Amino acid sequence: MTDDGQSSSVPPAPCPGTPEEWRAYLTEYSDWALDSMDEEELADLLDPRFQLIRSGLSEQQVSSRWLGYEPADEQLIAATEERLGVPLPPSLRAFLRTSNGWWRVAGWIDSLHPCAEIEWFTKCFGEEWLEEGSDGSDDVFRFGLVIARGEDVLLLDTSDVLEDGEYRAYLLAVKYGQLSDPCDSFSELLTLGREEYKDVVE
Repeated sequence: MTDDGQSSSVPPAPCPGTPEEWRAYLTEYSDWALDSMDEEELADLLDPRFQLIRSGLSEQQVSSRWLGYEPADEQLIAATEERLGVPLPPSLRAFLRTSNGWWRVAGWIDSLHPCAEIEWFTKCFGEEWLEEGSDGSDDVFRFGLVIARGEDVLLLDTSDVLEDGEYRAYLLAVKYGQLSDPCDSFSELLTLGREEYKDVVE
């Protein structure tokens, strides 16, 4: 909360694309998110018992006012791409070069994956989401990368590549089987997620 007891507002997300832009955006994001919490909520997030259920925060993250981690280096990102067999999109690569993972990025997303946890949707959820004899309508699941965990999922459709190398990106409400409208980049998807997170905390 702000000093006057009112919830802080969310400034428009600039859809950052470079590590420098991400650093500025995520620094502001950290300040906004921490200032939106009251003392009781912050204490819960720091409680190890809470962290057995949902992703919490460390004392270091709170004291440094940085809700992320150390950056991933190029070698780690390249190894992730080799493991997956596809390149990561430019805006996600730039994000990872700024912070290898992150705390909440949407209302029902507990955390954004570090390199080691980015995985194929079918490996995480099986093939129940795929349709036999599909016309391609399930490609987002068949070729989707899961890049965040929580009740919902952030998905990158590696079969739908834009001219700038970005993948179409979606927020999936797993419980309801509902996909968001497509975003044109990982960066734009985080803009959508932040607006959803705003609705939860305010």
